[in-house]
Amino acid sequence: MGARVVVVLLIAAACGSSPESGSVRGDLTFTVMGDAPYYWHEARRYEHLVDALNADSLDWVIHVGDLFWKPCSDEKMRERLEVLQRIRHPVVYTPGDNEWTDCWGPREGGFEPLDRLERVREIYFPNPGRSLGGTPMQVAFQASDSTWSEFVENQRWTRGGIVFATLHLVGSSNGKDDFPGRIEADDREAQRRTEAAAAWLRGTFDEARDAGARAVVLLQHADLVFEDPADEYRRAFEPFLSALEEVVAIFDGPVLLAHGDSHDYNVDSPLVDRRTGRALENFTRMQVMGSPEVGWVRVAVDTAGPTFSFEPRRIPVWKLW
Repeated sequence: MGARVVVVLLIAAACGSSPESGSVRGDLTFTVMGDAPYYWHEARRYEHLVDALNADSLDWVIHVGDLFWKPCSDEKMRERLEVLQRIRHPVVYTPGDNEWTDCWGPREGGFEPLDRLERVREIYFPNPGRSLGGTPMQVAFQASDSTWSEFVENQRWTRGGIVFATLHLVGSSNGKDDFPGRIEADDREAQRRTEAAAAWLRGTFDEARDAGARAVVLLQHADLVFEDPADEYRRAFEPFLSALEEVVAIFDGPVLLAHGDSHDYNVDSPLVDRRTGRALENFTRMQVMGSPEVGWVRVAVDTAGPTFSFEPRRIPVWKLW
């Protein structure tokens, strides 16, 4: 049995406090955020979020998708990119459903999702192997393997004996929800992207094993509905889910999966190996808050354990100026 993740939960810090007041420190410190901003008033609060991140001491910042809600225009994408680029730290981004799979509706602009996916890759991943942000860092990327040549967005890096990886899995049934004009190419894309995520997952754990890594951190947009293994919705994420259960079960160390999608901050250990019915105690899930909240989760890692400490932070709803 792998080691159980040791988790420390901290009370949310007020935005107006000093950048690290009330914060634990670790060998690594990073932030995870997602699913915001959606509305104009959230966008104004998001400016304060950027200021808070820039005032903090962080190794990197991670956005797990849903940079906006509507419209899905190139202009909106570039507008959000400009905000990410103003963060002084390295910024790693993995797409959410709002950026492309849900863009077919009239309020979203009536776009073809596959067209929007192409634009997401062009706009947010112009230099594969380099993160976004004011001080980009080098990352490995799946598209360097010709078998998966389109997947510039699946990224991986190692620090402090911990392997980090992003996985392009999104809400809205992993891009499998029906919509007017859906064609076979949309179905093929969803299946191939899920297979790519499963392959990238297995490769991540292979790398962790070969390097003697002490922990693995996974980052994606989708909520996989861990709470109900019989839920029909979960089928949209196969074969990834089966692969996740397998690699976590045999990994002798903590595994943290951070995601967005459902908008409520939560930390728990919900993964069960369906082959045995056994809860996988070395697995922790951390779900970030999202709209109408504008916030982030500050994660500090003691790499010697390793232990993960989570500190949710939020921008007050009244802070519009």
